[in-house]
Amino acid sequence: MKEAQAGWVAAPDGEPLPLQELLQQLPAFFGLYRGPDHLIEFSTSTRLALLDTRGKVGVCLSEACPHLAGSSWHDAWDHVFTTGQPLHLRETSARAHPSDEELFFNLSLLPRRDAKGQVEGVLAFAVDVTELVQTRRAAWTTASWRTERLQAMTAALSEALTPGQVVEVAAREGAIALGALTSLVVVPSPEGGDVFERVAAHGFSPGHLEGWRRFEVSATCPLTAVARTREPCAMGSWLECMARYPRLAELPRELALKGWASVPLVSGGRVFGVLGLGFGDARDFDEAERAFLMTVGRQCAQALDRARLYDEERGARSAAEAASRAKDAFLATVSHELRTPLTSILGWSQMLRQGLLGEDKRQRAVEAIERNARAQRQLIEDLLDISRIANGRLRLEPVPLELGRVVDAALDAVRPTALARELTLDISVDPDGVPLFGDPDRLQQVVWNLLANAIKFTPPGGRVAVSARARDEGAELVVKDDGEGIPADFLPFLFQRFQQADTGVSRQHGGLGLGLSIVRHLVELHGGTVSAASDGQGKGSTFTVFLPRSRLGTSPSVVRGPKPLEGMTLPRFPELEGQRVLVVDGEPDAREWMSVLLTRVGAHVLTATNVTDAMDEVRRSPPTVLVTDVSLSGEDGYSLLYRLRSLPWESGGGVPALAVTAAARREDRDRALRAGFSAFVTKPLDAVELLTAVARLAPPIPKRP
Repeated sequence: MKEAQAGWVAAPDGEPLPLQELLQQLPAFFGLYRGPDHLIEFSTSTRLALLDTRGKVGVCLSEACPHLAGSSWHDAWDHVFTTGQPLHLRETSARAHPSDEELFFNLSLLPRRDAKGQVEGVLAFAVDVTELVQTRRAAWTTASWRTERLQAMTAALSEALTPGQVVEVAAREGAIALGALTSLVVVPSPEGGDVFERVAAHGFSPGHLEGWRRFEVSATCPLTAVARTREPCAMGSWLECMARYPRLAELPRELALKGWASVPLVSGGRVFGVLGLGFGDARDFDEAERAFLMTVGRQCAQALDRARLYDEERGARSAAEAASRAKDAFLATVSHELRTPLTSILGWSQMLRQGLLGEDKRQRAVEAIERNARAQRQLIEDLLDISRIANGRLRLEPVPLELGRVVDAALDAVRPTALARELTLDISVDPDGVPLFGDPDRLQQVVWNLLANAIKFTPPGGRVAVSARARDEGAELVVKDDGEGIPADFLPFLFQRFQQADTGVSRQHGGLGLGLSIVRHLVELHGGTVSAASDGQGKGSTFTVFLPRSRLGTSPSVVRGPKPLEGMTLPRFPELEGQRVLVVDGEPDAREWMSVLLTRVGAHVLTATNVTDAMDEVRRSPPTVLVTDVSLSGEDGYSLLYRLRSLPWESGGGVPALAVTAAARREDRDRALRAGFSAFVTKPLDAVELLTAVARLAPPIPKRP
C-alpha cells in the first residue's frame, strides 16, 4: 500500500513497476493538471500526439498546447475546475496544425479534489476515435450515394414504358449505380424453352459480345447460374471468375476486368432476366454490397414486370379496338347482305300485289322472291353455325357414307347458279367409291361452300372442277377453278372468320366471309385438313380437303346420304288429310302462311294468336296436332303446353305438339323437348320441313266405312 502511494505497483514477477510506466501502457491518453492554470503534472503521449506534452511538466496547458485554443478545449478544463462538475465530450475534434487532418476524440474531464474536497486540479482521459468516425462517415457517404443512384435509376425506370426501354435503362443505370465498367441484360427468349437471349449491353464495343447472344439455361455461365438459384453471384477476383466460369475468358482483354457480379431480376417469384456486371477493380463484396445488388435487381425486375403488364394491356387494348372495328365492319356487311335480298323480295312482292306484272313475269317474280329468301336463310344459318363454333356447341352426327353422293347433292344445289353464269362443271369421282364415316349433312355443307365460293369468283365462261378420290387412310376432295385467284398476302387469313380479300364498299362479291371458316372447322371436326393454293390474282385457286377414313367395313345398305334438296314443287302428304291442326302464332303473316300451307295438303286448320284463344279452341274441339310458336305475347308456348297437358287426355291433354321458334340454339331445342314438345323446328320455316314435321306427329285417321 505504501508502495502504491509512492507511485509503485507490483509487476507479475513480483518486481515493483512505477505507476507512471503503467499509465504509459494504456491504449489512450491520461493526464493530471493542477491549479487554475492547469499546470501539467503528468501525461501519456504514446497514443495521442495531439496532446503530447512530454518534457513539459510544470508548464500550463495553454502554453504546452496552444493549438487547442481554437477548439475551446482550454475552456473545457476551466469549466471543470471552476464548477467541479465532470465533463464528457463525444467525438470532439481538433487539429495539431491547421493543415493537418482532423482528429476525433472521446474526452472525459474529471475534477481532482484535495483532502478537504476542494477542486485542486483536473484529471483528463481521452480515446482516439478518428478511424471509427471516418469509417462511419464513409459508410454514410456510400449509403447516400447509393440512395441517390437508386433514386436516379427509379426515375429513369419509371419513364421506360416498354420492356426494351427498361432493359436499356437497367444496363446503363445498373452499371453506374454499382460502379461497374460494363453491364449486360439477358431475358428469357420469347420463343419459349430454357433459353436466354441478350437484349441490352453497356460499356462494350461492337463485336465484343458476338458469342453472348443466346444462353441455354443449363450452360455453365454466371448469368444462367443465378437464374437457376435466384441468388446474386459476386466474385471480386478475376482468377476466381476464370476458375468458376471459363466462358468469361471470351470477354475482350482490353476491358481489363477484375471482378464480376450477376444479379437475378426477380419479382413476384418470377425470373424476368439477369443483370451481368464487369468491374475494373478487385473488390470484396460484403453483405451491404450484396444487399445493394439485390435491391438494384428488384428495382429492374419490378420495372420489367410493369412494362410487361403495360405491353399486355396495350396489346389487349389494340385487340379490343381491332375487334370493335371488325365488329362495326361486320355489322355493316351483315346489314348489306340482308338488305340486298330484301330489296328483291319487297320489290317483286309490291309489284305482284299491285298487279303490275304480266303472266310471263309472275313466275320469275316468285322464283326471285324464293331465291332471295333462301339466300337470307343461308346467311342466318352461317351466323348460327359461327355462333355454335365459337361456343363449342357444334356437334356432328357421324354415320357411314359415300362421299360421291355428298358431292352429287352439293352439285345439285349449285348447278343452276353455274348454268346462269355459263360455267363448265367438271366432276370426277372415284368409280370404286369413296367410303367415309362422317356427318353427311355437314360434309355436304363443306362441298357446297367450296363450290359456291369457286362459282362466285369465276368469271362467266370459266371452269370449275371437283374431284373425290380415295387415298391411303382417307379421302381427298379437290375443288379447282380458273377464276380470280387469291392474293399471296391474303392466303394466311383465308380460313379466318369475317375475312375477305375485298372489303371496300365497292366490292364486287357479297357474303359475310364465314363460309371458308365454317369449312375449316367442319373439316377439323372430322379429323381432316383443308388447304388452299393459288398462283396469284387472275390465275385461279385450288382447295384441297383430306378426310380420314376412321371406320370401314360398312355395307352400302346402311350408307346414308345427305338430306334431299329443297324442291320447287310441293309433294303430297296424304297423312295430313283430315287432320285437325291448331296453329298458334302472334305474327299474322306467319300464322296465315302456315294455315294456307296446311290447308293446301288437306288439313283442317284452326288458328289462335295467344294462349287464351288457343285454349278456347281446344275446349271447343280438341285438335289432333298443335303447332305453336314458343315466343308468344303474354304467356309463352311453354305455358300453353303446360295448360294443355293439365286437360284430360280425351279433351286434348295428349295432343302431340310441335314447337316453332326463331331461337335455333341446341339448348333451345333441348329445353323444348324437355318441356314436353314432341318435335322442334326453327324459323325461317321451309314448307316441306314444316309439313314433314307435322305429318310425323299426326295420328292415323280412322278410315271411313
